[in-house]
Amino acid sequence: MGLVGLVFLLLCYNLLTNRPLRVPTDRAQVQVTKALQTKLWGAPAEEMHPCWRKPTRKGDRKEWGYVLVTCSHGPNYHRHQIANAVILARELGATLVMPTIRESLKEPGSNFDDIYNVKHFIATLEGVVRIMGRLPDELQGANRTTLTVPYGITKTFIEETIRPIFERNMILVLDKFVLDTKDTQKKEEDAKELDAIRCLVMHQSLLFLPQIEKLGNRLKNRMREAAQSTGGRFIAVDYRFDMLREEPCRKGTPTTLHATKLCPSPQDLGMWLQQHGYAPDTAIYLTQSRLDESLDPLLSFFPNVITKEYSMPFNEENQFLFTGKSQLELAVDFYVCARSDVFIPLISWTFYAAVAGERIKFGLTHMLEPAVKHSITTPTGYDITLTPSQVATQGNHPVYTCFCKGAQGLEPDLQQVEQEASSEISTTGL
Repeated sequence: MGLVGLVFLLLCYNLLTNRPLRVPTDRAQVQVTKALQTKLWGAPAEEMHPCWRKPTRKGDRKEWGYVLVTCSHGPNYHRHQIANAVILARELGATLVMPTIRESLKEPGSNFDDIYNVKHFIATLEGVVRIMGRLPDELQGANRTTLTVPYGITKTFIEETIRPIFERNMILVLDKFVLDTKDTQKKEEDAKELDAIRCLVMHQSLLFLPQIEKLGNRLKNRMREAAQSTGGRFIAVDYRFDMLREEPCRKGTPTTLHATKLCPSPQDLGMWLQQHGYAPDTAIYLTQSRLDESLDPLLSFFPNVITKEYSMPFNEENQFLFTGKSQLELAVDFYVCARSDVFIPLISWTFYAAVAGERIKFGLTHMLEPAVKHSITTPTGYDITLTPSQVATQGNHPVYTCFCKGAQGLEPDLQQVEQEASSEISTTGL
């Protein structure tokens, strides 16, 4: 009776005041939840499209000579290495020979077409540089000059250092790449052209083989199945033990800062994700190939951690995980990380830069990176949290030099050019 009387009094109050009864709402809570969702999973971004017109090959001199390049250390490095080779061949007026791939000394080698789509590679660079599948037979035994070049090759370096060598020997091999900050005074117009070519090579010309893309999509779909509690959204984290075995990390504590190098432990990763607000059942893809007991501290925070070994069918597992070819594993990781809902790079900054370019191109700009802040409340004197990636928030990634929002129709019909490339591939014997 008491409850009925209370309801009657409330109705009378509403009729006498001619105003709706104010009922407390959770609007503030809804706003917080929406803000948290944006913090965790980001907001939709517009997909980018090519917006740079490729120049024709330089026609002021006859093309002669050849540039070969040996790629190593995975797809993230391949992009830089091949881009430098394209720029060098274009500036010298030489022909680019189809790249080769070298695994580590303990691994079997791979061909370029074991990982990449050759037809698309040739079609995309049509008009930028001439490409052949291999050296002409009569030059197979000719002398070759092997070069070490900086990753950020410039016109100044080409003209002053490489061209004199090229004039003495028309076959150059790029076999080793180093970081070099000496040649930083580049003319603005030179930098724009080379950066655009580099961007074109890195973020448009190098497609993985359909077989690798098919496997990557299968892993991505399995991650979405494991992420039902978050609407199919999952995190990809670049975290590999081989990076943690490097000298700076082995000398430090589990969370150690050596210059710009971060050496997090599995427990660190779990704590950062928890502090950022991710729920315990969040699905996480690790680039580490297999789970073992060393990852137990992470699993205590987030049990839904998945690796390639767990996700691959047996026949594909044998093909990709037990062949001894790390390049294939890295290609699969690259593909999944470039298409996850969130990407968190913890160690490999070269991998981070390459994946970030792909993600920006697809409109997947939500990436989180560890940020170090000084703290007087922690024993170490600093605190580490996950913050939005600056390459996306500030728009300073090189991919913006040749991809723009809303740009359409500036590229040639790649399907037609790929068909033309097929005949060229057959004639060069690739």
